[in-house]
Amino acid sequence: MAPRASSASPSCSKASIRWGKVTVGTKLIAVSQLVTVEDGQDVGWVKLSPRHVRTVTSRIEASGGGVPTRRVFASLEKRLGYDSPTFRRPGKSTSARLEKDGLGSADFLGHAGRFVMAAGVRVVEASFALDCSGSADSSVYGSLVTWDGSGGALMKCGIVPEKGKWFREAYDLVCPGSRS
Repeated sequence: MAPRASSASPSCSKASIRWGKVTVGTKLIAVSQLVTVEDGQDVGWVKLSPRHVRTVTSRIEASGGGVPTRRVFASLEKRLGYDSPTFRRPGKSTSARLEKDGLGSADFLGHAGRFVMAAGVRVVEASFALDCSGSADSSVYGSLVTWDGSGGALMKCGIVPEKGKWFREAYDLVCPGSRS
């Protein structure tokens, strides 16, 4: 694994930042238990417990030291059109968010069927170059993964979400008899 740098060396602290490929998408991080409600059953509010699917941890990897972490994140946020710090800094993981917030509760009063809740976060993966001293030999290349926000989707088994939606993965994992 390439070294990770969290503080800028003098040669890279004011480096220009060039972005390569930047992808943004929502990834599933947890599903709830399957909730089954029979016709006429009055279950009301049900606490939905998270079942871990994956962890996303914010990180920067680079070919050299001296990566100005704050500047790189600020540049990414500006490139994506954000006015204030939005993304989680290196070391922050979605596991901590799930432990703190859980999935909440849902009211199933008057609704029969089998249900599942999906939790996801927006994930950004990007490559970058820092021109540290003005020559190609002094460039530092790297990539980052970060995340922000959260989203949820409550689905009824039997009503299949369209392919390509981030929560389709939860449906395929939890709903009995589902097919990808």
